[in-house]
Amino acid sequence: MKIEICNLGVIEKAEIDLKPLTVFIGHNGTGKTWTAYTLASIFSSYGYEQYLTTYLENKNITQQLYPPIDTAIEQIINEGNAQINLVDFVDKYAEIYFNELAKLTPNWMNNFLATERANFQKLKVSFDLQDTKQKLKQAVYNLSIDSKISPDSKENFSLLNSLKESDDYTLYFYRISTNSDREILQKLPKQILISFIYNVIFQAIHNSLFKQLYIFPTERTTFITLPFQNFNATTAQAAIEEQKRQNTKYLVYQPVRYFLRIIHRILNGNKLEREKLGKNHQIIYKYIQLSQLLEKEILQGKVDFDSSGLQKELLFEVSENYKLEMPIVSSMVKELAPLVLCLRYLAEPNELIIIDEPEMNLHPAAQVEIIEFLAMLVEAGLNVLITTHSPYIVDHLSNLMQAARCEDKESIKERFYLERTEAFIPQEKVSVYLFEDGTAKNILGEKGRIDWGSFADVSDDISHIFS
Repeated sequence: MKIEICNLGVIEKAEIDLKPLTVFIGHNGTGKTWTAYTLASIFSSYGYEQYLTTYLENKNITQQLYPPIDTAIEQIINEGNAQINLVDFVDKYAEIYFNELAKLTPNWMNNFLATERANFQKLKVSFDLQDTKQKLKQAVYNLSIDSKISPDSKENFSLLNSLKESDDYTLYFYRISTNSDREILQKLPKQILISFIYNVIFQAIHNSLFKQLYIFPTERTTFITLPFQNFNATTAQAAIEEQKRQNTKYLVYQPVRYFLRIIHRILNGNKLEREKLGKNHQIIYKYIQLSQLLEKEILQGKVDFDSSGLQKELLFEVSENYKLEMPIVSSMVKELAPLVLCLRYLAEPNELIIIDEPEMNLHPAAQVEIIEFLAMLVEAGLNVLITTHSPYIVDHLSNLMQAARCEDKESIKERFYLERTEAFIPQEKVSVYLFEDGTAKNILGEKGRIDWGSFADVSDDISHIFS
């Protein structure tokens, strides 16, 4: 997937080929995090919701971009049913959808990054999905949809249904056939009908790229230590409403809010249900195993909830019968605990994990281990985007790509920290960009060589001060 970004802070123009593992490096203030978060705003439900709302509000005064949907709406109104070949629709309209959505980024980036002072009005983001089309079509083909409009949430019947079975091309819309219910549907405001249909289709397109997005901002080490009764959806919404009432729009930026939502979802997760799901789905079991590997090999202890008290408490088990509260554990544990929990309770294939500086608070050896681990996540079907300043991460990534070309991988795995061949990642799954001079340069060369340029000169400079 190729993305062009223009006029984002110090970035004049950058062309990025997003791969399953994408790495942004560069000096401070070169636009790495802003770029990562701009992409997060587009790929997340935030961008989807903004676009859906804006499109529906302006639908009658703008060019009709999706004729098959408008045709389906008229058929439902007149005949009571319609169908769309969703795979063909994605093939023809997915790139239009993401480019139209991306046009709105200047309107929301101030809110997303919680700033009144930065100017995003000249920001432009565009997508070329040509090399991603097959992936999107396959994701939609595998998708199952079953949603409805009901006159009452307690009722067992619906006014309009949408249905698509997994491994099928066709999305069906149909309404119930009794005379009394047909009269109710005819009285249903047309806008509700339109919103329902666009919501179903737009959501299918949006999630075909990345099913879910997890953001791990640098603030994660603070928020993971807070009392978990604070992670309440109602309380969070009340805080947002209070911000609106006081006209203080920019108190908490969206990456932190997304992180808090992750914690809230984890808190309400059921470990036994997840493990039961893992028994029937090999890939879910794999993610649970990866969470255990992260604990054993890097954290050297276990992270999980204790429900024995009045409220759930997140603890770190250093050894049997010796547990510590999160505020007093090592910085490394605070740094990586959210990733452990995400894998154990939430992760599913084709999701995107964005981590700002995964090396934060880690010993150099742990930095090497974490890039091996992130490569293993990619091999397990997840997508990863990181920003980093770590030479250990970048240099070792070259080793992992070189190892992937080795015919006898078992014979070399002991040279690596985690000793797992799954960490050997093919170069075609990796992209590395150096942010400097107002752009992002592709620095991944042939045979996995990463050319740091001037960014790697610091070690040489300081080693020769007195030599």
